[in-house]
Amino acid sequence: MTRSAAYLVDFDGTITTKDLSSELAFFFGGDRYLEVEALYRKRKIGIREWLINIARILPPDPDLLLSKTLEWATIRSGFEQFIAHAREQGSPVVIASDGFGFYIETILEKYGFLDCIDRIYANRTVLGADGLLAVRTPHAHPLCPVCGNCKAIHVLKLKEAGYPVIYIGDGSNDRFGAFWSDHICARDSLANVCREHDIKFSPWVDFYDIIKVDKPAITDRADRSLCCPMGSGIKK
Repeated sequence: MTRSAAYLVDFDGTITTKDLSSELAFFFGGDRYLEVEALYRKRKIGIREWLINIARILPPDPDLLLSKTLEWATIRSGFEQFIAHAREQGSPVVIASDGFGFYIETILEKYGFLDCIDRIYANRTVLGADGLLAVRTPHAHPLCPVCGNCKAIHVLKLKEAGYPVIYIGDGSNDRFGAFWSDHICARDSLANVCREHDIKFSPWVDFYDIIKVDKPAITDRADRSLCCPMGSGIKK
């Protein structure tokens, strides 16, 4: 007998209404940000390389960056009710973020949600020896250069523990983890990628929509995956 569904949830643009890493890049990066973003959108670089490049053009002032994200951050409607629903169902809520990561716990604590999250997988942003910001990726795949945080591995670990996994996301980079999950709740760019690959998903506007999604069965998704987290990482 399988357990209650586990929720693997993106943070930027999913739990928050804005992608805070992109907001920082746009606000401080100017033309250099646009150059890096163009390469990313053309899929000439992955999100890990995006983070490394953008970190070096942000002001090396962690307090300033954190204050900006706190100023911009708004939690998406229905998240409080979603958390209550997950607790009632005995469903773990796991956050997996491939942004800068340094603001996640502070924002969750500000809104009273930090203690409600079962696990957070995120990158770390630190001051490097050269005085510039640097991104550390403790949850990256050891061989794959694409993502900073291998969300596919987190999905598979939950499935191995007996949880059907519902993936909730909004960005194109979410595709790697989402396509390994048992059901996808997608909006914005992730929804477009699902349509492109003819992958079934539940469209959503807010977390009230997520509450309505039924528990899926655990399913082998290797045939539709875009990466190979148990191997080289790179597949497509």
